[in-house]
Amino acid sequence: MSTERKPVLIVVYDDGAPPSEVAVPLADWADCVFVVPSNDYTRKVAPLLAAFGEVVVIDTVEATAERLRERSPEGIITYCEPLQRLTAHLAELLGLPYHTRATAEVLTDKWQQRAALRAGGVDSVRTALVHSEADWAPAVAQVGLPAVLKPVHGVASGNTFLVEEAEAGLAHLRELLALDQPGLVAGGGLVLEEYLQGRPCAPYGDYVSVEIAVYEGELYDLGVTGKLPLAPPFRETGRFWPSHLGDSADEELFALARSAVRALGVRYGLTHTEIKLTAQGPRLIEVNGRLGGGIQDLALSSMGLDLVALGARIALGTFEPPRLTRVAGVHYQIRPPAPQEPCEVVAIEGADAVRALPDVDTCRFFVKPGQALDGGVATRELARVYGIAADHDALIALVGKVGSLLSLRFAFTGEPEPRSVSAAELSTL
Repeated sequence: MSTERKPVLIVVYDDGAPPSEVAVPLADWADCVFVVPSNDYTRKVAPLLAAFGEVVVIDTVEATAERLRERSPEGIITYCEPLQRLTAHLAELLGLPYHTRATAEVLTDKWQQRAALRAGGVDSVRTALVHSEADWAPAVAQVGLPAVLKPVHGVASGNTFLVEEAEAGLAHLRELLALDQPGLVAGGGLVLEEYLQGRPCAPYGDYVSVEIAVYEGELYDLGVTGKLPLAPPFRETGRFWPSHLGDSADEELFALARSAVRALGVRYGLTHTEIKLTAQGPRLIEVNGRLGGGIQDLALSSMGLDLVALGARIALGTFEPPRLTRVAGVHYQIRPPAPQEPCEVVAIEGADAVRALPDVDTCRFFVKPGQALDGGVATRELARVYGIAADHDALIALVGKVGSLLSLRFAFTGEPEPRSVSAAELSTL
């Protein structure tokens, strides 16, 4: 058995990626210290995390940093969107490379991010900050309609609405202002921004994401993630590698994402940049300063590239530029979205038929019969179908098959009897 000392890596962790997805790729070569907030989720998964490393419950930032300093850590990382600012603060106190606190601020604040991109000459999307009903009319006049209303600090399109008419938008605004926490931060404010109209892209989505690694300010392109069409208003339904656009289009997208990442001051870490495909060319939706959801599995499947480990090696200063060798086929995740109306899952139907399809490797569910769903407009996937299609045409044919074979039976609030909804129909609910 090897007695070589493992580098000590702080992993700031909360609900998001399952513990196995984060811990397993690191355990063999890093001595992980999992730093977690105290909540129901982390109390439940703490025994799983403890099998891979020490678990430290967050006290004050300063007290937590003092405790971590005793372990002589060599790197720090989070794969969780809401914890980026905390991770940046800990990194500063411990003298470890990560986003600076200023960079973490603009990466997680949609208002500040647009301002920084605009100042860097990268983005010209019209935006307005909204804190009260009195701000609504001036915001609409400044931004115009249609527009998107969303929390300044948000994730997964939670409480994000397409506003096509001012009075309807005002109604959404009142709903959000009545919430104690419309986004990730209590009282964090809202932003109204120009709606970017996508060009016709069916049967694909009219947006992509671009994945980039950053080490000491140098940028390394990883991939362009193609998307399936959004379910209204902005719920994701699937993703795939490689994109359907071709190498020349991908290079244009990489160039835009690189400009955005530089403008935000990112020097270390993984970035996930969402880009709208418009008739006027690609436009920035937002830049995220962490590994994108589901991208780990796509990278592993299509290139054997472990991005969880890559991000950790960036944090530890042992980064080496990855060799990108693409495996044949289109590697995909089909993600049936949860209904927007409150309901209870009564039964899951057709899973065996989907698993029997030749291009399907896995069909995994994130809900079970008897589970209540709150509804709402955020992206929440009910299941994830993984596999490799021969080409993009085969992927689209498979999406149709999965949509017709897989269904869930729901008891909707106010309806006398449960009803079955196919995966294809979920996008309309």
